[in-house]
Amino acid sequence: MMSALPVPGFAWKDSEGQNVLDFIPEAPFADVRLFARGPFLDGTGGMARSIRQSLLPLLGEPSLLLAPKQVHGTTILDSEPENALPHIVEADGVFLTRADMEASLRFADCAPVVLMPSASLAERTEPWVLLLHSGFKGTVQNIVKAGAQKISARYGDEALSELFAWVGPCIGGGNYPRRLEEWTERGLRSFHEENVYCEEPHFYFDIAAELRLQLLKEGLDEERIFMAYVDTFDQPESCYSYRRGDREDRMFLWTCLNKSWPG
Repeated sequence: MMSALPVPGFAWKDSEGQNVLDFIPEAPFADVRLFARGPFLDGTGGMARSIRQSLLPLLGEPSLLLAPKQVHGTTILDSEPENALPHIVEADGVFLTRADMEASLRFADCAPVVLMPSASLAERTEPWVLLLHSGFKGTVQNIVKAGAQKISARYGDEALSELFAWVGPCIGGGNYPRRLEEWTERGLRSFHEENVYCEEPHFYFDIAAELRLQLLKEGLDEERIFMAYVDTFDQPESCYSYRRGDREDRMFLWTCLNKSWPG
């Protein structure tokens, strides 16, 4: 069912016909998965509550679910009950620090970014997972930096060197033409030159490559950054892509913390 090639840090699998991307190396304190195209998500309309209900056979009964309304900004939700469904809060990141809650985001061309501490850092501080939704506008505004600042504020600047990061499937630069307008101009100012090329009248932006540079700039170790390099537009059998015509259904990035860790 999968055509995506295996890459370090990620493992595609088929769960009852459902495309699932696991984030590895696996953290002993957290479960992180991207549910891509498949029967459990088809027809759910990109609605977090509907998706989570459909995934009951794979995930079991849900805890309180953090599932913000994504607006292509840089706001990051904390793990507080008032931020969980049925409340709808605008944000593009979720900082999960509680084992009695779950966190999620939805995608159909934008890049899922996951940040997690090493097991040793989690033992010294606490277990946590940070999920980010970084499409073109999120990358222009550098939601990665907003996430790094949140981590530094809570655990200190030195924590950044002990993080793992994953950049999941997103639209590739060659499939993302933009005409010149306000946001394109902002992208031309913020993206590194090597991640943009022009073919009149369009400009093409490599979101994944830019996110990698943003992570490095925040102090992450290059060997701890894992890139899926899966173009959602070119993988219609495994990924939803808004620009290919998936106007409603969305991939579902989900995480929870291990309630028994450390055992």
